[in-house]
Amino acid sequence: MDTRSVPRPIMVQACIDVQSVDEALDVAHMAVRAGVDWLEVGTPLILFAGIEAVRSIATAFPDRKIMADMKLVDGTGKYVVAAAQRGASMVSVCAVASDASIRAAVVGARASGTQLVADLYACPDPVRRAKEVAALGADIVYLHYGADQLAADPDGDHTLTQLGQLRSIGFELPVGIVAFNSEGGCLASTTGADIVLVGHPYLTGPDAETRLKDFVRTVRQARSADDIPGLGGPA
Repeated sequence: MDTRSVPRPIMVQACIDVQSVDEALDVAHMAVRAGVDWLEVGTPLILFAGIEAVRSIATAFPDRKIMADMKLVDGTGKYVVAAAQRGASMVSVCAVASDASIRAAVVGARASGTQLVADLYACPDPVRRAKEVAALGADIVYLHYGADQLAADPDGDHTLTQLGQLRSIGFELPVGIVAFNSEGGCLASTTGADIVLVGHPYLTGPDAETRLKDFVRTVRQARSADDIPGLGGPA
């Protein structure tokens, strides 16, 4: 049997970008019920509630991978270690940071047993930078079109094109991509994403759980052996 024809399951990551730990725990419980795989302690939560928010989420969900979305750019090593000590399975660094900062983050990740996510947000050439951070030791890369970019240019999201380019050159690291709706999540899945990240409006509001369940279901159904042979998410 050619195992390359059987893609691994796609991972769905909930981006918990609220401002308090209590609200974050409520959102996380809802997201788990809806079927998400990984939980992200979002940048707003870390900035408003502090790094101990990572411990709160990790303690409440010991069976889930927890990402600390710290978006580090300098002094990276010590912050990666601090997040790992509080239960983070993955910590993000901005790929636009210097090579020295990426290397320091890699050292921190290796020392603390966590994975390093390089977020390609605002990189002038995301495909080239993805290859560079992979060579420096990053474990995962994320394609990320930010809220400010989306507000300024709602039609300017080119992350799916960049994902396709990465897959066409045989890029081997797991690739995550932020989706703003079910259609985008499905396209990411069929284009070759390993992780689909989802946040607002699927995590808040009176019918968030129903919408998130539908998002998870449709993104997973989009993944088939005929769509993207040999691709898939990390175990």
